Amino acid sequence: MGHNNNNDGKRLNVYKEDNWNQMNIHAHGRRFVVSEISSIEGEHTYDFTSRQEMIRWAEHRFTPANFSGTEEERLEILSKFKKA
Repeated sequence: MGHNNNNDGKRLNVYKEDNWNQMNIHAHGRRFVVSEISSIEGEHTYDFTSRQEMIRWAEHRFTPANFSGTEEERLEILSKFKKA
């Protein structure tokens, strides 16, 4: 069995509606890159130097006021940032 030795670091899916609407976290040591793909806005990447910085961003990005899903789904998304 071959090992998958891509140097992408660890990748964690935050949410995925389909290939055109998803968000992933890529961990590179202490650095975190969040990629957000939207069928409306295309792809955006956000670069963070610490987990705390990324979590603060996520808490502003996924507030109850601007999140269209349920509170349960919102908390599930935020928990993934904390686990990254």
